[in-house]
Amino acid sequence: MKNMESKANLNNVHIILVEPKEPGNIGSCCRAMKNMGITKLRLVNPVPYLVPETFRLCYGADDLILNSEVYPDLKSAVADLGFVVGTTRRHGKFRKVEWISDVVPDIINYSQDNKVAVVFGREAKGLFNDELSLCQAQAAIPTKTDFPTLNLAQAVLVVCYELFLSRHKSDNPPKKLVSQDELARMYDHIKEALFLLGYGFSGSRDLRRRIIDEIKEIANKIGLENRDIQMVHGLCSQIEIKLKEK
Repeated sequence: MKNMESKANLNNVHIILVEPKEPGNIGSCCRAMKNMGITKLRLVNPVPYLVPETFRLCYGADDLILNSEVYPDLKSAVADLGFVVGTTRRHGKFRKVEWISDVVPDIINYSQDNKVAVVFGREAKGLFNDELSLCQAQAAIPTKTDFPTLNLAQAVLVVCYELFLSRHKSDNPPKKLVSQDELARMYDHIKEALFLLGYGFSGSRDLRRRIIDEIKEIANKIGLENRDIQMVHGLCSQIEIKLKEK
């Protein structure tokens, strides 16, 4: 049988589970990940999981469980990552969802020089809007419309399989992206500059949100490097200096 080697740098790929409620689901996810060569697991506020059920269902992926990292919330779990994809099957006003197969090329490309992650939500409720806002892309797994729900381990397996099997080679050179923490500081600086300008702050809160969301969408499309973010900080600082002088 031909050996399969993914185009992704799987050492840079993380799977993040947000508030998993069943220890067995964590174990099953670890087994699915290891089948596809992905070994980095982060858990956000999980149920106590170092229990026999977890190890029984992981079946040989004990090392993933024992080396997993635990975080209190998703913001801290993605702070040091360059590119984050949130999974969801629901559409809505603040959800711009693509098929996972359309997002995989970006994951593969960015994984060459950056830590990347795919985030999976709660078994019953998925990811909330404020959690999806922390992700650069939102992806869904195609299923039958009259029976769309996958269990957590199935969803993880499908995504890891897509990453493992993909032979996509991007036409764009890999970028060294800034971290989510650095992006958050940039957005806060933009908000401060806009506040001093009075732009978007004399109307409704929805207008302010739309302005920042549009800026985030532009940033997500192009992927920001350190020189880009420094330029934005410099621009905001000059705005602040000139307005304070007046």
